[in-house]
Amino acid sequence: MEIRRKAYQKLAEWKNRKDHKPLIVEGLRQVGKSYIVDKFARENYSNVITFDFRHRKELTMIFSDDLDVDTIIRKAKLFFSDKNFDIENTVLIFEEIGDCPLARTSLKSFALDGKYDVIATGSLLGVINFRRKNRVKIPTGYEEYLNMTGLDFEEFLWANGISEEQIAELKKQTAEKKEIDSFVSNFYKKLMKNYLAIGGLPEVVSRFIDSNKNYIEARNVLERLLTDYRADFGRFVDDNGKEEIDYRLQSQLNMIFDSIPKQLARENDVNKFKYSEIKKGGRAVEFKEGFEWLEKAGLVLRCFNVKALETPLSLNVDETYFKAFVSDTGLLMAMYPIVTMREFLNDNLDSRKGAIYENLAGVLIHKAGFPLYYFANGEKHLEIDFLIEGADGLILYEEKSTNGKMAASRAVITGQTPYKVAVCYKIIENNFGDGAFYTSIPQFCAPFLLDEIKEKIYNF
Repeated sequence: MEIRRKAYQKLAEWKNRKDHKPLIVEGLRQVGKSYIVDKFARENYSNVITFDFRHRKELTMIFSDDLDVDTIIRKAKLFFSDKNFDIENTVLIFEEIGDCPLARTSLKSFALDGKYDVIATGSLLGVINFRRKNRVKIPTGYEEYLNMTGLDFEEFLWANGISEEQIAELKKQTAEKKEIDSFVSNFYKKLMKNYLAIGGLPEVVSRFIDSNKNYIEARNVLERLLTDYRADFGRFVDDNGKEEIDYRLQSQLNMIFDSIPKQLARENDVNKFKYSEIKKGGRAVEFKEGFEWLEKAGLVLRCFNVKALETPLSLNVDETYFKAFVSDTGLLMAMYPIVTMREFLNDNLDSRKGAIYENLAGVLIHKAGFPLYYFANGEKHLEIDFLIEGADGLILYEEKSTNGKMAASRAVITGQTPYKVAVCYKIIENNFGDGAFYTSIPQFCAPFLLDEIKEKIYNF
C-alpha cells in the first residue's frame, strides 16, 4: 500500500520557496526518506538523477578533488550517460550522503551556484565525523534540513482509511475538550492501541494493514528491523572513505539499548536512567559517547530533568538526570517478549503498561517538535512526567495510563510551590474530563493537543 506522508508537503514548500538551498532529509533508517524523496522528485521534476552512494561506491570518485559544480557535473555525466543534466527542471538526489562525506562538503558549491536543486538523504549524519582525523567540513549556512520520523498518529489514521473530515472532527473535539460519544472514543482508542503496538515505521504499518491487521506479521518486520539497526551500531566511514565498525562501541551500544526497556519497566525510582543498571559499576563517562551515538542515529530519545519550573526550561536542565525512551513504540514493544504484546492487546498487562505508555508520550511530544523535559525532586519523591513550554507559559503534561497520582502537579497548580503554572493535562486511555486541577485528554487526542499547543506558539 502507498502511505501518505506530511514530508511530501514540506518538500513542495521547499521547492516553491525562492533561493532555497540544498535540502538534507535526515532521520532513522527505514522511516521512508528515500521513498518520499524519490516519489516527490519524479512527480515534480522532468529529470531525476540519483547518486546512490550506498550501492554504487564508485560514485564517490566524482567528489575526489575539485568540488566546483561544473567539475562535479562533468564527471557525473561519465557515470550517467543516459541522463539529462539540463539545468531546467532537474533534481540531483544524493542518497545516503553520509557514505560520501565530500558530497556533503560539495553542497556549499551547489548552494552558491544555484543551478541545480539538490536533495540529500542520510541516516547516520550525526556521526559523520566519528573518529575521523580529518573532519568533514559541514557547510554551515548552505543547507536546509527536514527531519523525518516514522508515521505520526495522524499519518497512521490516514493509512487506516480515516478521512480528512473525520480527523477534522477529532481535532475540533480536542479543541473543545468535551466528553465525546463512547462509541467514537472506543473506535479511536483501538486505533491508538494499534499504533502503540506496532509503531510508525512505514514498512511495519504497510505489512500490518496489508495482512488484515496481523500483529505477528508486523512484529516479524519489527524484529528484522531491530537486527538491521544493531548491525549499524558503531559504524562510521574513515578518512579513506572505507566503512569501519568499532566493535567495542558496538558492544556498548547494545548494552545501552537493551537496558532501556528494562529501566522503563522498573517499578520504583523510575525518574532517572541508571548507568549502574547497564552493568555493575557503570558510570556516565563510560557510556556518554554511546548515548550520543544512539541519539544522533535517531533510535533513542532522552528526556532531561529540570531543576526549576521556570522558562526557558533549557537553562534549568540537569543533564546528569534523564529518562531514556525508544524512538518508535513498535520497536520498544518488539524488544519485550511477544507475550507482552499479547497481554497489552488483551488489556492484561502488569507494571510494564506504564512504561509503554510513558514511552508513547515521549515519542508523541518529540514528533510534535518539542524537546523532552521532566521534573523530579528525589528528596520529596515528587515527579512531573513531562513539561512543555506553551505560548502562555509552562504546561504540565502527565501520562497516566494506570491512574497514578499527580502529587507534584497538584502542588504546583494549587499554589503550594513558588512556581506559577496554570495548566495541567492528564493523558489517559479513556475520554475527556475535568479534574480538580487538570483536564483529562484521551491518548488518541494527545497528538492533536500537542499540535494545538505548537500552533499557538507560532501564532503571533
